[in-house]
Amino acid sequence: MNQRTILSRKTTSFSGKVKWTVFLWLFLFVTHQVQAQPFAYIPNFFSDDVSVIDIPSNAVTATIPVGFGPFGVAASPDGSMVYVVNQSAASVSAIDAATNTVVATIGVGTAPEGIAAGENGKVYVANGGSNDVSIISMATNTVVATVAVGMTPHGVFVSPNRSMVYVSNFVSGDVTVIDGFSDAVVATVPVGDGPQGITASPRGFELYVANRFSSDISVIDAATNTVVNTIFNGAGTIPFGLVVDPGGANLYVTNLGAGSVNVVSLGSNLVTGTIPVGNGPRGLSFTTDGSNLYVANGDDGTVSVIDVASNTVGSTISVGDTPIAFGNSIAPPPPPPAIPTLSQWGMFLFFMVNLMLGLVILFNFQWQQRLGYASVENKTGLQTNYRFGKIHVPFEDKAYLKFLPYALSISLLGFIFIKMVWGKIIMVDVMGMALFLPMINYVIYVGSLMKKQEWQKSFE
Repeated sequence: MNQRTILSRKTTSFSGKVKWTVFLWLFLFVTHQVQAQPFAYIPNFFSDDVSVIDIPSNAVTATIPVGFGPFGVAASPDGSMVYVVNQSAASVSAIDAATNTVVATIGVGTAPEGIAAGENGKVYVANGGSNDVSIISMATNTVVATVAVGMTPHGVFVSPNRSMVYVSNFVSGDVTVIDGFSDAVVATVPVGDGPQGITASPRGFELYVANRFSSDISVIDAATNTVVNTIFNGAGTIPFGLVVDPGGANLYVTNLGAGSVNVVSLGSNLVTGTIPVGNGPRGLSFTTDGSNLYVANGDDGTVSVIDVASNTVGSTISVGDTPIAFGNSIAPPPPPPAIPTLSQWGMFLFFMVNLMLGLVILFNFQWQQRLGYASVENKTGLQTNYRFGKIHVPFEDKAYLKFLPYALSISLLGFIFIKMVWGKIIMVDVMGMALFLPMINYVIYVGSLMKKQEWQKSFE
């Protein structure tokens, strides 16, 4: 038996094991990248239903009957539920996004219009006829509190940090600020004439309120609850809904009286463009990736899809009678099954542990034995006992040092790949990497020695 390198006869080849290892490595990632697609939920006021639009195809894939006069809409932060305000029925329809069926109907105040769902597990409904806000628990689909606000509340917005809720009051011309934890009114901010839509910058530092009759946008400093600027939107435009792009560069405003959408630069607070859409545009929402903007045209029963890169309408979709979609009409993809995730510090720690483990395996013979990577035949090399046979790799000329850059690069690339494709590392990936990464590294090591002809094989 040759002492330099021994490979016993086995039916499974060395190259076959490498292929299976690579396959399992890729399978680990591919199986966790399949996600459901987002949908747009468009309430149609006079047909008493909701049109469900598949975002990738821009096709209506379902129509969901709801209450009388559906007006506002809000998707839950995780995309699992969609809440639709039925203005004429004084109720909210809770829709299960997985089945597109109404699972609960919740009675609220009189003539509700605006609605917003917060990450604090609450849904806020502006009741224009009873001058209050109904607070619904997402867990129970019941009203847990009612807060008095200004006259004829229309729009609702929940701050990104969940601490504040903002309600635009159409007749009293102001914005009511509600503490998101105590549900108490903490401030009232005067704005323009006839405020309706309300939104905020991505970080929630500035609020923007569309004033219907004064045709302008009030800019509120969220820290001081004061108006710090007023943006003129154009005479006769009748601004209705508004939303800030995910990057925070531009504000998009529907012009109910002009059949268009204004683009407002938030750097200059000036209107920099106008996009023609359908008749009577009301609500508008960005897709989750920020590439497209869906605008409900209430007077012609369509939805205009704006390509944000070019600020032009790329598609027009026919829906029900008088689509309003006041609020956030686009639900993010439903979440995958609950799997523990790592924080950024957890990912960094995982990378460091993997790196240290690789170094220990590489330089410490005892750990190579304990972890099953090697057994000592003599002090000249490693003898690894895998199912496909025995391989003995010599240490002469410190050839094992050539393995180090491969181990480091594979570890780093694996980490970057997960971060870029998945956005986070899940525990299944961690276990898979812990199992397969050292094996892959060792295969690369052995393969590099084979390529340089630093060992030869013989059969028993």
